Amino acid sequence: MKKDDLNKKQRYALDTMLSGSNVFLTGDAGTGKTTVIQTFIDEAEKAGKNILVSATTGIAADNIGYGATTVHRALNISIKFEDYKKKVKSRAELLKEADVLIIDEISMCRFDLFNMIAKTIITENEERAVDRLLIGEDKEDIQLIVIGDFYQLPPVITTDDRKILCRMYGSDYGKGGKYEHGYAFMSEYWKEMGFEYIKLDEVCRQNDEGFKYVLNDIKYGNNIRKSIAYLENNESDKVIPEAPFLVGTNAEADRINNTFLGKLDKKTEKVFHAAVDGELTSADIKNIAFAREDLILNIGAKVMITVNDLSGNYVNGTIGIIQKIVENGEFEESYLVIKTDKGKTVSLYRYNKDIEKQVIEESEQEKDGRKIVKEKIVRKKVGSFSQFPVKLAWAISIHKSQGQTFEKINIDPCCWDPGQFYVAVSRAKSANGIHFIRPIKQSYIKAFSKDNERLLEQSFEVEEGA
Repeated sequence: MKKDDLNKKQRYALDTMLSGSNVFLTGDAGTGKTTVIQTFIDEAEKAGKNILVSATTGIAADNIGYGATTVHRALNISIKFEDYKKKVKSRAELLKEADVLIIDEISMCRFDLFNMIAKTIITENEERAVDRLLIGEDKEDIQLIVIGDFYQLPPVITTDDRKILCRMYGSDYGKGGKYEHGYAFMSEYWKEMGFEYIKLDEVCRQNDEGFKYVLNDIKYGNNIRKSIAYLENNESDKVIPEAPFLVGTNAEADRINNTFLGKLDKKTEKVFHAAVDGELTSADIKNIAFAREDLILNIGAKVMITVNDLSGNYVNGTIGIIQKIVENGEFEESYLVIKTDKGKTVSLYRYNKDIEKQVIEESEQEKDGRKIVKEKIVRKKVGSFSQFPVKLAWAISIHKSQGQTFEKINIDPCCWDPGQFYVAVSRAKSANGIHFIRPIKQSYIKAFSKDNERLLEQSFEVEEGA
């Protein structure tokens, strides 16, 4: 997207980022946070900046594009919990050359991981300061941009991890403790980053004004009884057959998908093996939205298409039913005939996804009559993965739905995490595009707590833009 296509607040966010400030970009679901970031990357790269793009989850990294990877891989940080508290001894090679580090879905980043990220950046910046003083190096400090909404899903903390957190950091990190959810802004380093706080406030996903107000109340924990009444009075009164189910866990989504798949005629079942080219690791493949090396499909299967069609016949997130499976012998010529939830019949071929990594490229330049080696972060193709870009879609976990939009959805409202119910409901464009499979209880709607709001506000001076 071009800068001129952004709304006023989005342009303010973009300009602040381009000025070099550290930024925390937030906003309600559907306000265009990803759009702003993608526009910033395009503009900053045109200006010759080295951008290191990452996210807290593989799905979020895949959604951004630009060779993005998980923050663990980008910074060479171990995913072993015990390593988070160790002193930083070395820094990722990519970070040494970065002008900007971007981290998407910061709400899913635990405070101890943010500690490690911040210490890594601080250590690198200290070395750059010394180089500027002693050898006249012109590399500025790393700019940090984090994106996300703390009112959506919190970091995942397993029972075992929580025990270790309590042992290492104290009982405040236990169930019911002051820092129970371990958000990144609870890190001792968050305030030190000096973020400019920018909140996008124009929702582009929903046009129904009444639904927008209800979503806002649910997000902030206001008028819950009134919000439940609105949703139940305006929802679809029956299960929506063509729509997916949003459920609380991956295990429940897998159970539902496998149950429905098992009811289809085995005679039409086909197994499609992916074509993998290059030296790809399991982690490279895992980050792909349609990462199935052996994909089992059947006529009658409900699937979600996970790529966009340039001609506009479907988009990432389109739901449909497989009507026909055509095998032409040639790998590339096999295709699926899918009837979408909008009644359109489309042909879907295998999708060849180039796998890119962010790597360092050296080039020689002249400065003051002498040759110097300049290093730049570039995106380099390391392989490709070819498969039908679909995944079973009778059911999807609420966590995996974050960032997506659906015309119609069936929701199991039984939620337990702060922001989980809000994320589920805000995937829809309107209340009448939702069916709840059980009555909504007030206990299912857990908002970001007032105590956490105060902690977040205390973590920086809140300076909203124009």
